[in-house]
Amino acid sequence: MRVLVSTLLVAFICLIKRAQAVEFGRCQHVELQKNFTIDEYLGTWYEIERLYNISGERKCISETISRTANSFDDRLEFLTRMIKEDGEIVALEGELLLPSKGDKAKLQYKIQMPGATMDGGLDQPRTLHYWVLETDYTSYSLVFSCVSFLGLAHTPYAWLLSRDRQLSENTTNHLYNLLTKYQMHLKDIVKVDQTDCKV
Repeated sequence: MRVLVSTLLVAFICLIKRAQAVEFGRCQHVELQKNFTIDEYLGTWYEIERLYNISGERKCISETISRTANSFDDRLEFLTRMIKEDGEIVALEGELLLPSKGDKAKLQYKIQMPGATMDGGLDQPRTLHYWVLETDYTSYSLVFSCVSFLGLAHTPYAWLLSRDRQLSENTTNHLYNLLTKYQMHLKDIVKVDQTDCKV
């Protein structure tokens, strides 16, 4: 039975490989930001580039991380704004979960995905890794995540973020070098349009 499941999984991976940055093997081992401080990381970050493909065009993507009066000590408000290809402005509310112990840069992003389940209820919240590989807090951040398929394959995700709607060439090349170091393919990077933004 296990062999059958593995065979079907590999076949599924081959089918989706063209659309997603799927790699065979386990998730990459990455080094995280040392002495990460969440309070310096709060505020708005603009998504400049990303390592994965999404369905449909999105532009002017930003994320704002903040504490609220009702926030728990280990949870932060995470608001994502974007403009869809039809011009609709979308705001998605989520949470950034802080680790209770261990590496402070190993955060988790939790969001309620839109849609409905077969029983008529809302989709269950999705929780993804939000690991800060490197940041200077004031201008750039490189965030990594990875979804594993039983250890046989994985999809790496990465986000190049900036405090402004652009990132300098030197900083971009530096972050590219980090991605290459962890064997992530630059050919899969998608640039995010940050022009004519009114969000």
